[in-house]
This record gives sequence, C-alpha cells and structure tokens, in this order.
Amino acid sequence: MQEVYEALKQGTEIRKNLIILKQMLKEEGALDKYLSMTEDDELVASFLKDEDAKTRKNAALVLGLVQSQESIDKLWEAYVSETQLFVRSAYLSAMQKLDYRAYEKQLKSRYQTLSASVPAPEEQKHIQEEIKELRRMAIQFEGGITKHKFIGYTKPQDFILTTLKNYQDTTSVQLETGAARIIPMGVQVARGNLQEALQIRTYRELLFTLRCDKNLPPKPAVIAGELARSNLIRVLTELHEGDAPFYFRLEIKSAMPLDKKSSFAKKLAAEIEQRTHRFLVNSTENYEVELRFLENRNGGFYPCMKLYTLPAKRFSYRKYTTSASMHPSLAALLVELASNWLTSFAHVVDACCGTGTLLMERMFALPVRTAYAVDIFGDAIQGARENAGIAHMNINFVQRSFLLFTHACKFQEIWADMPVRGKKTKEEQEAFYHGFFEKARELLEEGGRLFLYCNEHGLVKKHLRLKPYLHLKQEFCIREKDGAYFYIIEKKEAADAYPAVDGKAAQEILDGAGFQP
Repeated sequence: MQEVYEALKQGTEIRKNLIILKQMLKEEGALDKYLSMTEDDELVASFLKDEDAKTRKNAALVLGLVQSQESIDKLWEAYVSETQLFVRSAYLSAMQKLDYRAYEKQLKSRYQTLSASVPAPEEQKHIQEEIKELRRMAIQFEGGITKHKFIGYTKPQDFILTTLKNYQDTTSVQLETGAARIIPMGVQVARGNLQEALQIRTYRELLFTLRCDKNLPPKPAVIAGELARSNLIRVLTELHEGDAPFYFRLEIKSAMPLDKKSSFAKKLAAEIEQRTHRFLVNSTENYEVELRFLENRNGGFYPCMKLYTLPAKRFSYRKYTTSASMHPSLAALLVELASNWLTSFAHVVDACCGTGTLLMERMFALPVRTAYAVDIFGDAIQGARENAGIAHMNINFVQRSFLLFTHACKFQEIWADMPVRGKKTKEEQEAFYHGFFEKARELLEEGGRLFLYCNEHGLVKKHLRLKPYLHLKQEFCIREKDGAYFYIIEKKEAADAYPAVDGKAAQEILDGAGFQP
C-alpha cells in the first residue's frame, strides 16, 4: 500500500494505482493502515479534477471507502460539474458513506428532475444508475421506505393459487367463491374471495393476475408498456393504504443464460420505472411487490404479481427450519390427502419430526389426544419445540432414534417424513426401513395407520410384500421427478407376522445403517 501511495504522489499510472488502492481498501484492516500513512486525502481528492474520466471515477470511490468527511464538498462540486454520465453515480455512491445532509435540497431536486426525464436510449443505462443512487439518498432523507398497508380483503380479486402438479383439485374444491379453473401451475380464480383463500393451507403461493396480454414478447419496452396500460397501478392503489411509489423486484422464470437474464431484468426494470412514471420503483431490498414473468414454450412471458404487503399468517408458527424441513404447504397437502383416514382425538407420533411441520399441520386438521415428536437430531428438536410454542400446541418432544423409541400406550397414527438415503448404502437403507416398519408394528394399535412420505418407492413396496401386517390403503405420487410418494398403510396382524424388534436388535440396525444416537 505504501508503494501504491508513493506512486500516486509521483503521478505514476494514476488510474491503475487508484484501482489497486480501491481493491486494497476493501480488505480487512486495510483502512487503518491507510489512515496511518496520511493525515488527509488531499492527494486523492485532487484526482477528481483529472482529465481522464475513469481516473475521476476511481478517485471518488476511494474517497468513499476512506470515509473522508472533509471530501464531501469536493465530491459534490465534482458531481455537479461532471460531463461524463457514467462517472456521476460514483460521486453519489461515495457521498452516501459520508454525512451529505447539507445537500438534501439539491439532491431531492436532482432526483425529481431525472425521474421525470425521458433519456435517450444510449444514455438510459447511466441515467438509471444515477437515479438509483439518488433514490437511495432520498429514502434516507425520508427515514427509510414507507411501507404500505394492505386493505383489499373484501373486494373480489383475480389470482392464482400455485400447487403441485396433479393436485390442483385438492385446493380448488376448498374454494366456495369465484370462478376457479385448473391450470398447470395451480388454480386460477376469477373474482375470488381473498379472505377465504388465505384460510386454505394446501397451496404454496398466492399470485395476483393482471389484465393484459398473457403472452408477452421478450422485449423490455413492450412488456413495460403493456404493464403500464394494464390494471396494475389501479390494483396496487385499491389494495393499499398509502401513496406511491411502490418498490418492486423482478423474478424472471426463464431458461435463458444467467448473464442474458440479468441484462434483460435490468432493462425491464428501467422500462417499468419509466413507463409507470416512477409509480413503481425498482429495489433489491425492502421491496413490497414482486413482478414475476414466467416463460412459456413459445418464448413469451406470462405476467403475475406477488404482494409482500399481504400478511402471511397461514404458517406463522414456522420460525425455525433446517435445510431438510418440509414446506408447510406440502405438509398440509399430505394431511388433506389423508383426511378420510384420520382419527379424531388420536394418539399420534411423528417418527422423524424435524422442526415439526408435518405433525403440526396434522394437528391443525383434526384434534389429537396426545402428540409425540421424535427425532435423533437435537437442533431439529429444539427448533420444533420453539415452533410448537408459537403455535400454542402441546407436543411431547423426544430426542432419540425412532427405532429406540418406546411407549406404554399404543398409537392410532404414526407420521413420518423419511430421511433421504444420503451416504448410506442400499443395504443400510433397507435395514433401516425394516427396523422402521417393525417399530411401527410395535407401536401401532390394531387398525392403526402409518402415514409415510419418502422417495424409496421400490423399498416400500418390497416391505409391503414381505411384511404381512402391513396393508396399503392408498398411495399418491407426489412428485414423479424425484420419486416422492405418500403412503397410507394400516396395521393388521396376521398369523405369520414377524416378531417385533427388541431394543438390542434396533440398536444393531442403527449401527448397521450408520446412525449415531
């Protein structure tokens, strides 16, 4: 760093050394070292008047990293006199790391002027960068983004409830209001009741549909124009309390390469801001609206909208999760599929509870007498205990392998989201399933049911053939792509049934499968 600084003092390769210094200052402890070398930043600030535009840009960024408040006036003077559009945003970026309140009036005025302008196509990219930085500064002046309150519960709305493929009907039959039809991504509802929809647990997302072309060409200007002419602005205004702007993000569901998608999204966001006259403002953080574009087979885009202003209360109990946690809408779907086989006020145990999602969705559906949640992993049990507290559910938690779990009473229902094979061999996995089914036989009462979700279809079918006390009542292919099935299995003893697995045998199965209690 000393060598770089000395080179700058000598005027040697200024742009190159500013870039090197800029990178160095991003490293831990580098700023303290730099400050110990120099008492002020007059040297770097002097480069704001350099003839080379890129040198001016890098000098500004260095001043921002150094956080030299003494440079604020020089940065402002450089900004207002800058003729190269691509440099202007660098001055604003640097000023944001300093106290820039003295320029509040000028910055707000500049923001309003640029926001109302229509830049030439060749200037649009750099103008948008400048507007983005000005917007961040304006937001800070206002004390942050003002959140809008959702108030549109009573008016009929057009929306989509996204579901798993082939299980749209499970959600659609729960709707009593509006005209519903099945589409590939879920259930499309015309003039539906939001309050009614928000009580349904078996869909994943609620997306608002827009009254515009449903097959938009992959052209940012065309898409933005179509959105501006649609009911988008009216819907946002009617559904919320508070004035514009609404901050949004884009979600592009497309097979296009990442770099191309990123470029497409930036152009589209800029066009939307311009065509809606900043009613919609793009932001990567604190956004309230997600505009989603789903690419179809023809290369066109289907537009829809997700509102983060709409309170998400369905699964508010789910504060703690792990990477293996089941999505609550899937858990709710499994419980709904099993609804004809559930027992009211049953003794229920979840054999591999994780953070408790499946068991709690079961308890939302129908009252239970007692509930046990078993898992070998302590972090999962702790998370499940916290989630149950949020849901105000009385559950007994046991940190233990299900193969070693015992109880004096029999259970009417056993639920399990089975662990994936991972690094276990086929033989180890088979041993675990054998022990699992034997333990289920031991714990289930006669006529009791096992509700099993897993991706070992062949293994389950094999044990159904080999174990005469297992009777498959119903099965569902949940996701064909990854072989995920849901089974409803009933225990019915037979004369030639296998003896139950005792504790010693269970531990041998665990050891063979690589489990450490």
